[in-house]
Amino acid sequence: MKKALINATIYKSEKQAILIEDNKILIVGMNEDVLQQISDSDEVIDLNGMFVLPGFVDSHMHLVGLGFYLSCVQLATCTSLEDMKERLLARLSTLKQGQWLIARGYNEETFTDAKVKPTKDFLDAISKDVPICVTRSCGHSMSCNTKALQLASMNESKDGIVEEMDINVVHEAWPKVDESTLIDYIQKGIACANAFGVTTVGSDDFLSICDSYELPLNTFEKLSYQEKMNLRVNEQCEFNDVEEFSRFLDEGYTFDVGNDLFRIGPLKLVTDGSLGARSAAMSKPYHDAQDTTGIMNYSVEEMQTFVQLANQFNMPTIAHCIGDRAVDDVLEAYAGNVYEGNPLHHGIVHCQILRQDQIDQIIQKKLSCYFQSIFLFTDAAIVENRVGEALAKSSYPYKTLYENTIASNGSDAPVEMPNALLGIELAITRNGMHQEESLSVEQAIDSYTIKGAEQLFMQDRIGKIAPDYYADLVVLDTDITKVEANQIHEAKVMMTFMNGEVVFER
Repeated sequence: MKKALINATIYKSEKQAILIEDNKILIVGMNEDVLQQISDSDEVIDLNGMFVLPGFVDSHMHLVGLGFYLSCVQLATCTSLEDMKERLLARLSTLKQGQWLIARGYNEETFTDAKVKPTKDFLDAISKDVPICVTRSCGHSMSCNTKALQLASMNESKDGIVEEMDINVVHEAWPKVDESTLIDYIQKGIACANAFGVTTVGSDDFLSICDSYELPLNTFEKLSYQEKMNLRVNEQCEFNDVEEFSRFLDEGYTFDVGNDLFRIGPLKLVTDGSLGARSAAMSKPYHDAQDTTGIMNYSVEEMQTFVQLANQFNMPTIAHCIGDRAVDDVLEAYAGNVYEGNPLHHGIVHCQILRQDQIDQIIQKKLSCYFQSIFLFTDAAIVENRVGEALAKSSYPYKTLYENTIASNGSDAPVEMPNALLGIELAITRNGMHQEESLSVEQAIDSYTIKGAEQLFMQDRIGKIAPDYYADLVVLDTDITKVEANQIHEAKVMMTFMNGEVVFER
């Protein structure tokens, strides 16, 4: 059966109708061109002038982590520790024997009272018997009560705050996730992404809530081969150590193994922390915390071992690095290991705190850049205080990277929601921060569509509204190219199509 979308306003097109057959676009034309190709048994959807874009590509997120976040206590709108306490107590009363109280999403920078993280004493006052873990919005700082620390054998943490690799130690003490629970998290994450018009993601999932890659890998493969996924997932593969990565490769997995619902993507290295938690690795002490330069999770030599092993199997490496010290080390690790022209798309995730000399090296090496303009919703207010005026000026250089590298946009969900419309708006407005690096509206949209597709090596089948491309589409109530930039987030996703089927409808 064919499906005709008529009376549409189509991005980058003078046409007004789309004909879909099976899971692909057959024709993009005028209404009469499409209508004459259908029969009485085919479906016609009149869009009444609504705006149609390619399905959004969120090039870096954590799909399993998003589903898990939606299932636990959500703290994103907390404005104080007292507010947080009320939410934790409400969930505490519903827990069964043996369950942990797990929450995520707070950002102390938005608190109206003291801008401090919850501590062990704060959480012990809520419960000393039930293990409690509260993770900051960035995912790089976790607060635990005494019971949780004991179960994780981390009694030496005096204030209950653990960071970076130590968070994985706490995760290992959590009740184990089974396949049915993991499927529930994946499906919740997919539904959330679809509601924002997202149809394809680059997603880091292996260690989000599991202690190894096997269960997430097997679960995604099962769902994809059963065609039970309304989202295309390009897995950004994170491992506990190089031995685990070697085992993965020995099992026959490497880049591009899979299908267009679930494919193995690049190796992912998390090299440092976050700006908000002051754990991003800086070359000099933080401007507002002179006693710290953040945290590096790997040495240059360790990263080189990962990169060289990945290269042997034609697998790209992408590195989470937020602080300029982390960027220095990643650039050193890539030296001599990135082929000329960077055909594998080795890259940097986040591209936040950058010096001009580093920007020049990234462009010279043609490194892929995964940025999150949505971060400017909160970061614009803190970056100068964190890193100083000079370094803040060269940071978040979206326009420069977009015009000189393969650069794509994303949300890092659940750090932020996969709200592509807000991300597009902030790529243009930058929340008032260094406007010279603003993208045009077309560049901002393309950073979430064709550039994301190119980043994931899928530009021949997603990211455009054209014949032979997958019918992955998002329908908006507003033509976002015709409104003021600061109004783009007000547009509503009315429908999301994936493989020609409606997977979200308002």
